[in-house]
Parts: sequence; structure tokens; C-alpha cells
Amino acid sequence: MKIRKPLKILSRTSSITNSFVQAIIPSIEPSEQERREALAILEIDENDMRCAYCGTPSTDWDHLRPLVRGKRPTGYINEVRNLVPACGPCNQSKSGADWKTWMIGNARNSPRSRKVADLEKRIARLERFEAWGGVEPLPLAELGGEHWDAHWKNLEAIVSLMRDAQLHAALLQGAIRIALAKKRSSTEAVSFETISVDERDR
Repeated sequence: MKIRKPLKILSRTSSITNSFVQAIIPSIEPSEQERREALAILEIDENDMRCAYCGTPSTDWDHLRPLVRGKRPTGYINEVRNLVPACGPCNQSKSGADWKTWMIGNARNSPRSRKVADLEKRIARLERFEAWGGVEPLPLAELGGEHWDAHWKNLEAIVSLMRDAQLHAALLQGAIRIALAKKRSSTEAVSFETISVDERDR
């Protein structure tokens, strides 16, 4: 039986960072017309949603241009002009990479590595989609003013506290292990004495 290792406090750092990024990025609801236009350009049937990258049934919506890179917002936002239907393998494989570089690259589960037959057509559709959307990154730091610096200082303070908490947790875990080892060795000694007595009684 494989015992699952407990999570470290610092293993949640990326989730906290992601929350700080996502918290400042607005989500823009598309109009019905925008949604129809987007799917038409991608040549995707709304009743049979397929991954824009490889053509298998879609399970997610992927940001064509990533919202996060290097633990900071890229300036792109959550809107239909930056979202395409995607399957799980493509979404996870692409992650924060440039979509076209990833599609023609050899990353695990990329369309090229999976030998997607109509790759050039898919790239052309995505280029048309991107031209239609006209999405450009926003200068978020300039728009945020003094709040921008304060926001990231808050993140740094939380991560610093998490590091301190991890150090204390490691010390506590060590003390618990020592106590457990002492208890077990004491129990084993008692068991040995009991066995010895039982053997003498035979």
C-alpha cells in the first residue's frame, strides 16, 4: 500500500499566486452575436463542440493568449475573443505557451506530436479568429496605479508567511516523529517483556 505524502504549505504557493492574478482580471460576457461569430470563424458547430486545436470533443475553454505568465498577468483578459473550445489534453499541454509555437512544436500532446492531419487548416482558422478578435494586452500596471504595487506586496507578504509557517510545520513534524518513535520503542519493549514472561510460563 502506498501512503500518500502530506502536502506542504508551500505547495499551495502557485494556487495563491494564481488567485491574486485571477482576482484582478475581469470576465466579459459575450453577446449572442459575438459567440455565434466566434464559432463560425472557428468552423465549430455549437451542437458538436470540438477542440479548436485538434478536433476531438471539447471539454474546456482555453485562453488562446494566456492570462498568466511568469506569475504575473499578461494583460489579456477573460473574454470570448480570447477563448477557444479545447480538449483536456490540449489545454493541459499548451498551458501558458504561445498557441502557434505550441501547435507546431513537439510538446507532449501537442497537435503535431499527435499527428493531427489538418494542422495547417486549424492554424489558419485560429489566425483568422485572432484577427477577428483584435485582442491586444492591456497595460495593467499603468491602469492599476498605486494599487498595482500594493496588490503584489500583499502577495509577497502572504508567501513570506507561508514560508515561515512551513518552517514551523517542519519543526512540529520532527517533534511528532520523535515522540512517535519513543512511544513505539517503549511499546515494543513492553511487548518483548510480555513474550518473555509467557515463554517462561510454558
